[in-house]
Amino acid sequence: MGLTSYTFFDEEQSLRLASLISSLKGEPPNGPFYESSKDLLEKEKFTEVLTQYAKESAVLVNVDTKDFESVFNLMIALIKDATASVIPQLVEFIVNPIVASATDKALLKLRVLSNLYNNLERANPSRFHVYQAIVSVAAKNGEVDVLVPTLSQLDGWLAEWNVNTDAKKRIYLALADVLGAHQDYKQLSYEQLLKYLSLFSATPESASSAKKYALRAVTEAIRIPAVLDFEDLVALYAVQSLKKEDAPLYNLLNIFLNESLAQYQEFCDSHPGFIDSHGLDHEANMRKMRILSLATLTSNNVQGEVSYDTIAKTLEIEECDVEMWIIDVIRAGLIDAKMNQLQRVAVITRSTHRVFGDAQWRQLRDKLKAWRSNLADILTILDTAKQHAGSIAETADEAVVN
Repeated sequence: MGLTSYTFFDEEQSLRLASLISSLKGEPPNGPFYESSKDLLEKEKFTEVLTQYAKESAVLVNVDTKDFESVFNLMIALIKDATASVIPQLVEFIVNPIVASATDKALLKLRVLSNLYNNLERANPSRFHVYQAIVSVAAKNGEVDVLVPTLSQLDGWLAEWNVNTDAKKRIYLALADVLGAHQDYKQLSYEQLLKYLSLFSATPESASSAKKYALRAVTEAIRIPAVLDFEDLVALYAVQSLKKEDAPLYNLLNIFLNESLAQYQEFCDSHPGFIDSHGLDHEANMRKMRILSLATLTSNNVQGEVSYDTIAKTLEIEECDVEMWIIDVIRAGLIDAKMNQLQRVAVITRSTHRVFGDAQWRQLRDKLKAWRSNLADILTILDTAKQHAGSIAETADEAVVN
């Protein structure tokens, strides 16, 4: 979209739209609005006539349901011939009344907005304005499903549209709010909230303005069962800033980051009522901490074995329930393991570290050193075997000659 001339402007369709708008305004089909549009067309003032049409979008939203989509699509077809410089204003005139109108015709509005979006060039910044409108209409009408497929592409789109930081904040927060209102999309909401918080600069002033949402992100991360990785959250400056004024919540977050079930229970004992006061579920927290504690236990025994007895003691469960918990942690994607029921051990083949800091780098270094040492031993054995084989061959050759 954004042609530099009006060579292919469809005057017949334009007058058809002018007549319809004239009627919706309570005028005769060839009333003042129609005549004004016709005069502009005769003078080839195409930008002016398109602007005149777009400004009447507030009238067009009242058209009958059966005509709604076709009327707006006619408008969109006409503005495809507009010059690039006027497109942002035309888009704004069309979009704003659709968003502001009553909560009816939701699916029709979304189809119209989608058509407008698709008729704009891929990198056209006006696409952002239309996308915001789609989010608003979807939120007002409970049509959240239409937004989900767009989330994986949104970061790339924002870069293409050259959207500034404040605008990015608005869209990420809007998405976090609309998705968070639906139980099925809590994790997606949390992901948008993380992106929102990541856009704040590392200053006390920014942290103060982001505090409300940092607190929300922490409680959501703890509450959502599927959130098992807390490193990105803890790394945010806005979350780090909670250490002083909201130390108990920050400490609780750190327990979920890298501590054990025992530390969680100690926290609950020393902060009675804290979990309930923050809208958290103690039993759900216990379940998550058991999963995380088992991940930590196995991460120290990769390529090794962990006894059922050790697991039971770490998770504070009966040994007969150990296999169920191992299966749950495997399903969560934190470990790969096989269960040896005869020997009552779990054989660990892979485990995800909850944090990857200095200790984990040292552990990796030690493993690489061990592998290198083992490889050197193998090479020595192979070299010795090769030399031995060579000696045998030489002896055999000498025997044949003699």
